[in-house]
Amino acid sequence: MYAFVARQAIFDNQMNTVGYELLFRDSMTNRFPDVSSEQATTQLIEEQFFGAPVGRKNETNSVYVNFPHQLIVDGLAETLPKNRVVIEILETSTPDHKLLIAVKRLHTLGFRLALDDFTMSPEWDAFIPYINVIKFDVQKNTAQEIDQYISNNHQRLRTTVLLAEKVETNEEYETFKKMGFKLFQGYFFSKPVVYKRNKLMHNRAFALKLMQEINVEFPNLNRIEDLLKRDVSLSFKIMRYAQNILYNTRGLTGFRNQSLKDIVLYLGINELRRFVLVACLTSFETVRTAEIYYLSLIRAKFCELLASRTASHEVASEAFMVGLFSLLDVILETPLDELMGQIAVSPDVVKALKHQDGELYRYVTLAQLYEQRLWTEASDMAGELGISEHTIMKMMNRATKWADEIPVGFGK
Repeated sequence: MYAFVARQAIFDNQMNTVGYELLFRDSMTNRFPDVSSEQATTQLIEEQFFGAPVGRKNETNSVYVNFPHQLIVDGLAETLPKNRVVIEILETSTPDHKLLIAVKRLHTLGFRLALDDFTMSPEWDAFIPYINVIKFDVQKNTAQEIDQYISNNHQRLRTTVLLAEKVETNEEYETFKKMGFKLFQGYFFSKPVVYKRNKLMHNRAFALKLMQEINVEFPNLNRIEDLLKRDVSLSFKIMRYAQNILYNTRGLTGFRNQSLKDIVLYLGINELRRFVLVACLTSFETVRTAEIYYLSLIRAKFCELLASRTASHEVASEAFMVGLFSLLDVILETPLDELMGQIAVSPDVVKALKHQDGELYRYVTLAQLYEQRLWTEASDMAGELGISEHTIMKMMNRATKWADEIPVGFGK
């Protein structure tokens, strides 16, 4: 299956691209589908921020994401990387006390916020000190109306960047440029462009079990960890989720040498519930690559069993992760070096997956040799690891049985 998103460029007054607004799409058809704004935002977050890297490699431009009232109040914006994202408060939002509290919190955490299709209503006056960008729809309001508002609120807007959106002509561009606008967006500059890429899908059965487990009165963290370990998609997404939370709350850019259990304990029940809201409720669709997921699970368990015989418990946990993510590049059709840049894993895991080196890489290589039925090479490597062929076969059988016990469960 595929994820779709339209990106419309945002330019400065020198015609340099400084950002993109992300617009939810459900196909290559360039129009907003018949879904609620809440569903659109939630699915866009799950697909574009947790399922695969945002934008091109090394891209530093900001991305603007639309947020309806309730999702801001619920704290969903806090799960995104604040160094990349501008939170756009939709014009349909009610400027009430709950929203103001949420906006103040986002501002305190260091998020940048924008008012989309600004209505110029005095009800938003209390919000403006916490707003970085105000977007004026130049088709909905005349230049005279916008200029009058800016003149009347000059002091209030002194630290706010003004963005003219839906600019369609050079005349409009020049008019608002002279008015002091610094950012511009519209068909005069660039139409939204739809992008398609592979979508990282869940095992439906485990996503449902995870939803059930996380919402009981006293969730069992061990069972939650076990469910996460059994699905490559959920494991990858929760690591990216945890990385965003860690950066947003502590300003840290790494979450090294942490197992899934460590991540579950670090996040706590409330953050886990919010993760499940984003990651599990948005995309129960048929997956043609189910066999690849199945193979990833076998590799993960095999590597864990192998490491538990030859190394420590900590190494076994990393070996599981190496096996689980060893086919992620095939699933997403994205190089592993880019994917490893999107999650914080230990140097040994990076060494194995990205550089194909180290002890952990030997574990996954042995799994690959058995998959390819290269018995002589597999026997030689087993000997190097000091484990008999019989023991290796038992481990592989055990890993396969473990994966077989996981319901296929993909799709609707």
